[in-house]
Amino acid sequence: MGRPKGAKDKVKRKPGSGSNANIEYLKENNANPGYKKLQKSEKKQEISRIVQESVQYFPRKPTRDNAEIAERLNDYFKQCYETGQIPTVEDMALALGINRRTLYYWENYDKNNPERAAMVTQAKEVLAAIDAKLVSEGKIPQVTYIFRAKNYFGMRDQQDVVVTPNVDPMGEQIDEERLRKKYLETAMDEEIIVEPVPLPAADPVPEAAEGAE
Repeated sequence: MGRPKGAKDKVKRKPGSGSNANIEYLKENNANPGYKKLQKSEKKQEISRIVQESVQYFPRKPTRDNAEIAERLNDYFKQCYETGQIPTVEDMALALGINRRTLYYWENYDKNNPERAAMVTQAKEVLAAIDAKLVSEGKIPQVTYIFRAKNYFGMRDQQDVVVTPNVDPMGEQIDEERLRKKYLETAMDEEIIVEPVPLPAADPVPEAAEGAE
């Protein structure tokens, strides 16, 4: 037996499966000052946590000792594991007491310290693997992952075009500029002979008719 028309619930109902009920429930909660205050408080705590994760490395002094660099990298990843902090290239550089430019230089241009370059490359491979898992599980947007993968992990959209140099049948590579000069010099040295073109014989002029004055 249904409820009488116009009857009201004494106990407040939770939203049902209908879309209208969900919309009304959300409107009511968003209008609640306590609910908005809770949202603001949670957002503030989240921002504070993110700032603290990076600022904690600010006092770090740089080091160029490979043993200490290895120790700092291990400590950084261990801390991320224990606290749930997401590791990043930026924070890893700060944990080493340097910036991203120095990290990039160590990995790509400092030929005097291959051991350090190898450590940085290996650490960045770990970061790349973590980012790949985060994006595959929907934890970070794909656009963000693509940007970071291209800028920090050497990935790129690329189509390789192989250009084969001109080679003569004997296997010698042909110098295009040398050939051009050679042909120009040959053309200038050749004697150009212009032969006259024979003209067709003219028709004979008819003789004057006899008796013509």
